[in-house]
Amino acid sequence: MIKRGAVLLSIVLALGFSSRLWAQSATLQALPTPANSEGVSYGTVLTIHGKIVSVNTVDKQVTLEGPEGRKVVINVMNPYNLQAAKVGEPVVARYYEIITIRKKKPGENVQSGTLAAGVSTAKPGEVPGGTAEEQGYLLVTVEAIDQANGTVTVKATDGSTQTVKARDPENLKRLKVGDELVIGIYRAVAIALEKEGP
Repeated sequence: MIKRGAVLLSIVLALGFSSRLWAQSATLQALPTPANSEGVSYGTVLTIHGKIVSVNTVDKQVTLEGPEGRKVVINVMNPYNLQAAKVGEPVVARYYEIITIRKKKPGENVQSGTLAAGVSTAKPGEVPGGTAEEQGYLLVTVEAIDQANGTVTVKATDGSTQTVKARDPENLKRLKVGDELVIGIYRAVAIALEKEGP
């Protein structure tokens, strides 16, 4: 299942995650979510518009093309999606990423480095398309806090450390050295035959 998620993610990357090439065609939208007593979260949505340029029903493959001419071939195993795929039809691909950071709860058991993934596709009567999702968790310990520079140094369970700049330096006041933090990462790629305005 993780391989399928990686394939769908590669579609978005191949169709043009590069802002230089897709500045006119992709919408990158930051979705801040408010801090709560448990932590902070931040989300991003990238929307890419393209079209179907070829359909191979024998090999169950569809070729998509982005506005700048970049093409990617995807395998379409769902018969309903394959039947609905027609040359010239518009497609919309959306990439979602949500990152959450919170303190580990007392007595909570967090498996650092865990990853879960899944794929779902449209049923007859629904808008043809599919979604691949993955969610992972990482446990880190606060090693140092630099209020003056707005950075925090964290240590992963494998011993590696990294210093990162806080998006909101005020959040550093809620931390102390030794705190264990749970970092959650949710990513999804959704592709659909969906007509949207520019």
